[in-house]
Amino acid sequence: MIHITKINRLIKNNYHIILALATFVFIIIAFFLSHFNLEGAKKNAKYTVAYITSDWHQKNNNGVGTDFKYYVNGEKIEKTCANNLKNGTRYIVLYDSIHPKNYIMLYNHQLPNKITAPVNGWKLDQVPIKLDSADLKYYFEKLGL
Repeated sequence: MIHITKINRLIKNNYHIILALATFVFIIIAFFLSHFNLEGAKKNAKYTVAYITSDWHQKNNNGVGTDFKYYVNGEKIEKTCANNLKNGTRYIVLYDSIHPKNYIMLYNHQLPNKITAPVNGWKLDQVPIKLDSADLKYYFEKLGL
């Protein structure tokens, strides 16, 4: 019983250190998990049309950035990216064909309205605009992949 009391007192006296350490560990784990998700998108890449559905916003239910949606096998996926894109425009989005909610917005590759989205995405050689490995390398370097 004395040991439990000592441990309890130790936790009460150092809760701020324990809380800071737990927060730091959580941030590190979240960073690695999000980075892992992007590695999967890079490895299992497919491409489709991202429809921008909002202008830049400071904060809403989705966070800070520009809202967009894309479709994979008829499933609508809604996300927010940190790029300032104009509502109503369309861009190429790279997504993980195994986990389609993992994506990389290709914000330098705007699409004309005449291009329709594929049902199951495009492979790199099927994308209807010029997109090559040098373009992708730019995005991967920006994301540290």
